[in-house]
Amino acid sequence: MSAPVMTAPAPVRPAHIERVLAARRPGRADLEAPFAPLERRALRLLPALAALRPAVGATPLVPVPSRTGRGTVWLKVEAANLTGTVKARTAYALLSAAVARSGTAGLRLVEYSGGSLALALAEMCATLGLDLHLTVPHGTADRLVGVLRRHGAHVTHGAEGAGFLGAMDEAARVAEREGRHLLLQHCAAEAVALHRERTGAEIIARLAREGVRPVALAAAVGSAGTLVGASQALRARWPGCTPVAVFPAEAPYGDGRAPDGARRMSGTGGLGHGLRQPLLAPYEDEFTFAGVGYAEALEAMRWLRRTQQVAVSSSAAGAWLSASRTVDQGPRGRHAVAVAAGRGTAEEWAHAADH
Repeated sequence: MSAPVMTAPAPVRPAHIERVLAARRPGRADLEAPFAPLERRALRLLPALAALRPAVGATPLVPVPSRTGRGTVWLKVEAANLTGTVKARTAYALLSAAVARSGTAGLRLVEYSGGSLALALAEMCATLGLDLHLTVPHGTADRLVGVLRRHGAHVTHGAEGAGFLGAMDEAARVAEREGRHLLLQHCAAEAVALHRERTGAEIIARLAREGVRPVALAAAVGSAGTLVGASQALRARWPGCTPVAVFPAEAPYGDGRAPDGARRMSGTGGLGHGLRQPLLAPYEDEFTFAGVGYAEALEAMRWLRRTQQVAVSSSAAGAWLSASRTVDQGPRGRHAVAVAAGRGTAEEWAHAADH
């Protein structure tokens, strides 16, 4: 008699976050609305936000060679932000919009994150005296959880085996259970607006001074606020500039599979179950999509540090690779921009050393 065949249970769909994403999905008009009026109202309601503003943005734009040396990739080095990543901008936008739209500084907040946004929100909310609950994926490093808790944040984990989407679903559950305001980075039109008015404007100002006309802007997608906002700005100035949405080869955009624990570029990736990033979905026909495997991203991290003396995260390395492929396929001397989201975590650099 043969042994019975054991089958794994079907992955449970994250019903809570799916409902919230559908209810708060922004349209193009939302994604093209300005940030400045929200910020002005937020600063009136919570003046302490003004102290954070000088430490967010105005980051360097550093030219480095493309992978084959046929062109130049300008790295927007977001490690110069408060908390060391591009997510400082996102956190500032989320908090400003939450205060402005609620009409009060007495908010109880919840948000999900795999790391960088959690750190930025925890530090900012500690400074501002805001009550913050963070949800992180199952298996998140104890080192990170400890830092978040030392900043005063409540921290809980998503379901085992559910990946980043599990943290998102847990945040939606916490919002319902505790009556908290869910910041919801994946539907945050304010993040798009801030990156259009600030990140994109910073890139344009520098390249214009240098007399450079970029052929592409590449960024790892994450929640898509950086990529969509910056591309709106650059395409308004240079209509021929191609926006390149960079995803892990292990978790592409609109991936129909359930999330898994495969290693991949941090801070980015398809959500699983066929879900699409709501900030990118209205524009997806206007973007080029590029997949980068984790091993090649780690190799690019090592190459940039060894040859250019610049340390970047795996997602930043993936953006540089994707921008390089664009300029290297054309005539010599072309330029592109890549958003370097951060300098990389200790875990990423440990993985890079192992490969």
